[in-house]
Amino acid sequence: MMVVDLTENVLVNTPIPSANHAALRSGFAGYPANPRWNAAKYSAWKTGRQLREALASGQMVVRSTDSMLVQANEQDDHSNSGNASTSKQAKQAKQSKPSQLLHKAKRMLAAYQLA
Repeated sequence: MMVVDLTENVLVNTPIPSANHAALRSGFAGYPANPRWNAAKYSAWKTGRQLREALASGQMVVRSTDSMLVQANEQDDHSNSGNASTSKQAKQAKQSKPSQLLHKAKRMLAAYQLA
C-alpha cells in the first residue's frame, strides 16, 4: 500500500501503482476519463471517482489528525483509541468533529466541482 495525495489536504492508502496515481487524482477531482488511457489507468480513475462519491455521501471521511481518507467507521475507531478523556467537553468535541470534517470535505468537493 502506498500513500497518495489526492489533493493538497487529502491522502489515501492505495495499492494502485504510482504510474496510475495521476488518473486516480483526476477521478477524485471530477475530471472526465481520458479515452486514450489503458485499462489500468481507467480503473484508477474509476477508483478516484468512487472515493469522491463515498466522501460526498458520508461513507468516507478525512481524518483530522493526518488528513487520511478513511471509512467513516475507521474515523470513529481512530478518534476513540488511545488515552481518551472522560470529561463531558472532550466527549462533545469528539462527537462533533466527524460532522465538522464531513462538512469541510463537502465544501472542498463543491469547490472542485466549480473549477
